[in-house]
Amino acid sequence: MADLSQIKGINARQIKLLQDNGISTAEALAMSPGSIVSDIDGLGDKTAKKLIWNARNALGMTDFIQAKDIDENVEFMTTGSSELNKILGGGFQTGKLTEVYGPFKSGKTALAHTISVTSQLSVKNGGLNTSVAYIDTENTFSKEKIKRIAKRFGLNPNETLSRIYHARIYSSDHQSQMIQKAETLCKTRGVRLIIIDSLMALLRAEYVGISKLAPRQALLNNIIHTLSRIAETYNCAVLLTNQVAVKMMGMFSTNDAIGGNIVAHGCHFRIMFKTKGFSSNNSLKRRAVIVDAPDLPPEECEFFITSAGIADTDKVEIPESPGLEFEVETLYEEKDETSSDVNNDSESVSKQVSLVSVKGIGKGTAEGLHALGISSIDELVVADPGDLSAKLSGASTSKVLEWQKNAKGLLKT
Repeated sequence: MADLSQIKGINARQIKLLQDNGISTAEALAMSPGSIVSDIDGLGDKTAKKLIWNARNALGMTDFIQAKDIDENVEFMTTGSSELNKILGGGFQTGKLTEVYGPFKSGKTALAHTISVTSQLSVKNGGLNTSVAYIDTENTFSKEKIKRIAKRFGLNPNETLSRIYHARIYSSDHQSQMIQKAETLCKTRGVRLIIIDSLMALLRAEYVGISKLAPRQALLNNIIHTLSRIAETYNCAVLLTNQVAVKMMGMFSTNDAIGGNIVAHGCHFRIMFKTKGFSSNNSLKRRAVIVDAPDLPPEECEFFITSAGIADTDKVEIPESPGLEFEVETLYEEKDETSSDVNNDSESVSKQVSLVSVKGIGKGTAEGLHALGISSIDELVVADPGDLSAKLSGASTSKVLEWQKNAKGLLKT
């Protein structure tokens, strides 16, 4: 990758403006649309066009080359299933966008968790020895599943988790913002795998109705092109899981990925996951079908979802790691027997019961409350609902009131 300073005619002020807007390399500038660069305050149309053209000249992007000299520089990482690796031509590829779509419980998130771990394996063991950026739009990321998969592949669970940079996403605008942050991680943290699970969940919820279709597709187009540029610039693999909608074909129906032609044309590989039988609970066996790929035939294979990720069989051994202990969440603190104050039952319950005992409050929310200075159910009960809702991400006023009602019930028991 080339620094922006290597571009002819660029000055320090322009470099800072570009970097502040997520364009930190000559490659990123050369692949950026002129409209995006010209919208940056302090850069006009003429300046943007000049800088982009100079960046392309500096990188040799304005010359034709013979096809035999094209350097694809593709690397592979294992999916956890040799059968799935086989139909993918060797595994999950870098420099490309891969869309995996399918119905509920078809294995999309299981694949996302699995390659979050296998990408960290050494090259000789089928990985890239890399870090991962995980953009989670459905709140389905599981630390415990990552730990099990890590143990399956002989990795230290805590070290594996430390190399996964997770972002919980709450809106489509937030999703676009964190994609730009992921590019920063590619440069500063050596990330070479970006996962978005799932691509369309938030756009599908926010852009409802035919009148919203055009702006939704415009935003989606920008997301796809940004990810494609990142993948090519950093030789980074990108996995996009996607939801489906039922498509009627005469008397028959089929599951089709949402997002339309923007996603279909923008992704290099498209894989459909299918469940077995009429219910996804009938079997852990799943089927993967190559729907579209530049150089792969339309093959299919079977694989299994296990407690330790994607595999070729339904039983996977998870070796024990001597000396490795997982922290067990404590719901109740031990009572201090030396305490002389045993008459105030309400205060005793408040001290013994943690916030996660309140219905509706999970570990993550409890940590957020602790950060705001609320560490007991007494403090939760007397907190101002409106103020707490404004400070705690994802918590509405009605939700806070519900927590307070549940907390009061614990104090009465």
